[in-house]
Amino acid sequence: MTPSDNIWQVALALVLIVGLVVLLGYVVRRFQSLKGHQSGQLKIIDSAYLGPKEKLVLVRIADQHVLVGMNPQCITKLAQLEAGGSFSAALDQAQAKTQ
Repeated sequence: MTPSDNIWQVALALVLIVGLVVLLGYVVRRFQSLKGHQSGQLKIIDSAYLGPKEKLVLVRIADQHVLVGMNPQCITKLAQLEAGGSFSAALDQAQAKTQ
């Protein structure tokens, strides 16, 4: 075996290991997100990103929908409505509170 053969074997093994780590990271993140969306009485209906670290989240808790604003420092309840209500109604309620 020549030294160049050894280099190619080491390079191939390194690529395979890095690929395996990336694949496992993707699978773990995928299963964590699925687990977080379906947990008993709590369900995330929809979310909208407002900025890099800020988002609106519509959550169903039992028979209520709650619109919350999230950022790294806090989670703020913006509006609450019955499960039959619409997202636009919750957004209108939240805008009315802030004005």
